[in-house]
Amino acid sequence: MTIEFVGDLSNQDARDLAALGSVSARILEFGVGGSTQIFAQCEPVKLVCVETDPEWVAKTQSNLNIISHDKWTAPEFVPYDLFKVEGSFDLIFVDGVPDKRLEFAMKAWPLLNSGGKMVFHDTRRFEYFREAAWVIQSFFNEVSHVDINVDGSNLTIIEKGPLLTYENWNETEDKPAWAYGIGDIPKGRGLWKIGSP
Repeated sequence: MTIEFVGDLSNQDARDLAALGSVSARILEFGVGGSTQIFAQCEPVKLVCVETDPEWVAKTQSNLNIISHDKWTAPEFVPYDLFKVEGSFDLIFVDGVPDKRLEFAMKAWPLLNSGGKMVFHDTRRFEYFREAAWVIQSFFNEVSHVDINVDGSNLTIIEKGPLLTYENWNETEDKPAWAYGIGDIPKGRGLWKIGSP
């Protein structure tokens, strides 16, 4: 598949976004431009693009109209101030203006399907990586996997898993107190073995 775009993305970033977009039926992004053109050519069922600057939307629409690819999904462009937290998505891409990135990511995380990915752009810069790290620590019990600057790109990918709450395994696995270090090992018992009664 050949992807055409104009935008501030490295070739590796573009390849990775195309790969992620090609396996995502529903995509939400903050910050339109080259990523929008790439995702549109992946032909998702739904592509919602949130942007603060109407001029960027017009420029992106203009670039989409000259893509020679004969099939692409028309994005739904939404002004940032009118974005409603609703729906569900397989891929959420976080770029956009610096002062709204974290706010957007925090609002958008609940919209991400289990198994879905939230992708932060430009995470070789500390100030943008810090936002990804904040999302990881805020939703740590739903994060199943993290790739930082994957494949030498500028993308950090956070995969969402099912909600895992804290579990005291000493209690739920019905271990006797001595098996987790409280009190003495019963005489002649030896150490605790996995699966032992």
